[in-house]
Amino acid sequence: MIKAYSKFLDILEKIQKVILTVSVPAMVLIMFYQVVMRYVFHNSPAWSEELVRYLFIFNVMMAAAIAVRRSHLQIDILLNVLKPHVRRIFTICATTVGLVFLVYLFILSLELVRSGAPNTSAGLGLPMSIPYTCVPIGTALMVLTSVEVILKNIQELADEKKGGTAV
Repeated sequence: MIKAYSKFLDILEKIQKVILTVSVPAMVLIMFYQVVMRYVFHNSPAWSEELVRYLFIFNVMMAAAIAVRRSHLQIDILLNVLKPHVRRIFTICATTVGLVFLVYLFILSLELVRSGAPNTSAGLGLPMSIPYTCVPIGTALMVLTSVEVILKNIQELADEKKGGTAV
């Protein structure tokens, strides 16, 4: 079951990386366009700065989900002094606390998206619910990856208890 879940998250991560691969250079090009327009032509479009800001926030949320999955966002120096068994238990507890926060943030972010719908952005004229959508999307991805971290550590504890070689 964990392997199938991890494969599903592998697919999601590849999609996230493709999105980041496209959006980061797009962000740089749009910012370059804005700088040229501002300093060469003295006519800076308002939409460009706003779009870059929204892309940046979206990219941070996408990358945060990958970081939760890949690095587990822990302070390694403290964990390295613990035995592997205790380290796994600590990781499960810490990730569970983070997961509770992320679920709460997800619920609040849905209200943010709903409340932003009547407002429009100044430069792009978009309903603010569109840029606010990056928060529940990124939070949901972080929830999914946190669950994987917890499940993998529980599996490693179970393997260790059976006498298997868990690393």
